[in-house]
Amino acid sequence: MVRFDIILQGIELAFTVQNLLLLVAGFFLGVIVGILPGIGPAAGMALILPFSFNLNPTSALILMSGVYLASNYGGSIAAILVNTPGESASAATLLDGYPMTRRGRAAEALGISATAGALGGIMGLVVLVFTAPLLARLALRFGPPENALLALFALSVISTIVKRNPIKGLVSACIGLILATVGMDMVSGDYRFVFGIDDFQDGVPFIQTMVGLFAVAQVIILAEYNRAISKVELAGSGLLAGVKTTFKHPFTLIRSFIIGLWVGALPAAGRSTASFMAYAEEMRQAKDKSQFGKGNPVGVVASEMANSSCAMGDLIPTLALGIPGSVGAAVFLGIMIIFGVTPGYKVFVDHGREVYGLFTAFFIENLLIVVLGLTYAKYLAKITVIRNDIIVPMILVFSMLGSYSIRNSFFDLTLTSVFGILGYFMARYGYSPVPLVLALVLGPMLEKNFQRSMIIGAGSYTVFLQSGISIALVIMTAFSLFYPYFSVLSKKLKKKDGA
Repeated sequence: MVRFDIILQGIELAFTVQNLLLLVAGFFLGVIVGILPGIGPAAGMALILPFSFNLNPTSALILMSGVYLASNYGGSIAAILVNTPGESASAATLLDGYPMTRRGRAAEALGISATAGALGGIMGLVVLVFTAPLLARLALRFGPPENALLALFALSVISTIVKRNPIKGLVSACIGLILATVGMDMVSGDYRFVFGIDDFQDGVPFIQTMVGLFAVAQVIILAEYNRAISKVELAGSGLLAGVKTTFKHPFTLIRSFIIGLWVGALPAAGRSTASFMAYAEEMRQAKDKSQFGKGNPVGVVASEMANSSCAMGDLIPTLALGIPGSVGAAVFLGIMIIFGVTPGYKVFVDHGREVYGLFTAFFIENLLIVVLGLTYAKYLAKITVIRNDIIVPMILVFSMLGSYSIRNSFFDLTLTSVFGILGYFMARYGYSPVPLVLALVLGPMLEKNFQRSMIIGAGSYTVFLQSGISIALVIMTAFSLFYPYFSVLSKKLKKKDGA
């Protein structure tokens, strides 16, 4: 049952002067992060986190929420105006958004993006507010065996969601699990794989890993191109026309919202999956499919609605079960844990004010998307004309300064550099860092609950088959792991039959 008194306390907490200023600051930083291609919400939050350690948990989470949500919209601005998705989630938007720009309808496309994005975010937030507490109460039925299997299932979905090469996804997840074992054993208290390095006694530091894998790796990639990111075309007029166009397609909004929310609730499916699924569904529903890709507003409505609702859907399993729905949500999960707000069934009881203060911040940020989208969006896109030889050193210095400031340790600079090089080569050879990151987050949960389960079951693995929830999770995990191979085999058999 939703506690409305706690909701009111959270709203009051969000509307303090300090938190409102942090919300606006985080929002504009998020837009900038989103406009710059390849940076994304994960790297943006990792970059800013070290400078939030002097804040209280609510203020820190509100600051990070701005980066998490606004980077989504910033990516859409770049996609529409310069044919460059600021992040992968905006790739579907550019399919019709940029053709609208070339037809002189850029302002209308920006209006659609702002309206559909804010609408999807607000509707998704309402579902999040009422669904996450119910799902958290269901989590009370989870003991150590169920929690271990839940973490394993999340990892199996994460690794196999890399559809192009599930083997590489599994390899990336295994690297993350190995890194998660570094440090003190949570049951025996013994140190493992520290190799005499005191800095590893508490495990591989999460923030330094994030900064390296995302920010530094992207810096190396950007440094390979000695030019500006793109050229900006002016948006012209017609922003309000975009608002009207959005509401002319109510069924598109409803379908895309459901797709985005559903995909967001699946571990690691991600916003790009949601936006492309919604786009494909509208193509399927359309009588004239030839208009898609040529500046059809419906394509922008669908992708932006799904993209935004997915961002809220990502947080449903993250808050209720501690299972992140995307890499951005995984970083957000890690940030919550750092500030003592541990997700799970008790988060709405022990940290209700902080959580509902965060929800209030999300609501305000969605309103800011409308305001920004109808006023200054086209000017913010000019950030992309900054030459790489200027932007690359700025990001690198900011990354290293942030990593160093956490523990004032030069070892952290070395570690960040190592993970940056690792992230670069992973990107170059097609290994997604997403499974690695989420395995690093979920690894301790899996190990701790596995060890506890084995103690409960006196060393017998049958402890994992003693409840209906456990059996269901085992079946779901097996299906998740083997489905990609069955899918490939099925396609080959169909080709043989057709031949």
